[in-house]
Order: sequence, then C-alpha cells, then structure tokens
Amino acid sequence: MSPFTSVGHYAARPAGLPLRQTARKVCIGASVAAFGLYLASPFAALWSISSSIQSHDMKTLGSAINWGLLDASIKQQALSGMHLLQPASDELPEFGSSFASTAVSNAVDVHVSQANLGTLVDEAMPAVNQTTHDTSALSSLISHASFRFARLDQFEMQVPLPGHQNETPLKVEMRIQNWRWKVTKVEFPTQRTPTLTASASPSNA
Repeated sequence: MSPFTSVGHYAARPAGLPLRQTARKVCIGASVAAFGLYLASPFAALWSISSSIQSHDMKTLGSAINWGLLDASIKQQALSGMHLLQPASDELPEFGSSFASTAVSNAVDVHVSQANLGTLVDEAMPAVNQTTHDTSALSSLISHASFRFARLDQFEMQVPLPGHQNETPLKVEMRIQNWRWKVTKVEFPTQRTPTLTASASPSNA
C-alpha cells in the first residue's frame, strides 16, 4: 500500500505548481495595473482641470483645489514680489512692513476663493482664455509642458505661457489628498534672472 500512497503523493505535488504560478501572475498583474493607474492618475486629474478651464466650469475646477495651501502659496509670492519677506529696512520700517504684509494677506483672503475663481483664471491665463473657442488651445499648451513626480504624493507640471517667453513657466503643483490629486500650489511666471557670461578673450577697445 505504501508504494501507491507514495506515488499518489508525488503525483499531487506538480498539480499545485500551476495554481501557485497563476496566483503569482495574478498578483504581479494586479501590481502592474495598480502602478499604471497611479502613474496615469495625475494626468487624468490635469485633463479634468484643463477641461474645466476650457468649459469655464469653476465648480468642478474648485473641487480640485486645496484652497488653504493655494492661498498660502499666492500670499508668499505676493509678499516676495513686494520684497516683504525680507527683514524690514530703513526705507520700510517694521511697522510699515507689517501693515503692508497684513494688507496683502487680507487681499489674498478676499480674492482667492471659489467665488472669484473665474476671474483668477482669466487673469492668470489670459492668452488661453482668448482662445477658448479653439478646442486645441489647452492641448497645445500641455504638449509643451514638462512633468515630474517630486514625491510619491506630489506631482509637478511646468508649462511656458504664450507671450511670456522671457519669463519662467507657469508651475502647478498637485498632491494626493483624500485619495485624490488636488492643486496645492501655483507659481506664476516671473521675469527670468539674466545670466552673465564671461569671455576669456580680451576685448578690443
């Protein structure tokens, strides 16, 4: 009896291998699919955002924004542009600097909101809004954009805007929040810092 039992035992072992291999393939396939969805998810979010801008659907666009973080980033840019993030100088005493900073902060709080989103978009992207009748306008812009994952939960896009060739690209930062990509920071174009090149050959006076 034992030889038959032994043969039956060894015959059953290969039958279990296909099941293990199938399970392994399923796990690998599921992991690849999940990773592919993760890589595609920020682009899907950007597509939704661009569609909302093109159709001027501010309600949908507003739901894709973290207003607290966006508000903070715009305040920082405004204060930096007015040189209010630097220590107070003799030209602008500490009280004057504090007053100006408070005024800028209050202005951002009032104007950066869901209610004013349409105006913000029109002011931030005038070249795009002048061609909203052209369905390829935003697609053309995005085709010239650059993308990167700064972190697993942070995605960045930089896109040069028409008419701003001498300025930095518009930069949009998104982060995963509540299982959804949301815009957390927008850096508007600023004048590029000129680069100085030194020549080794002597100049002829």
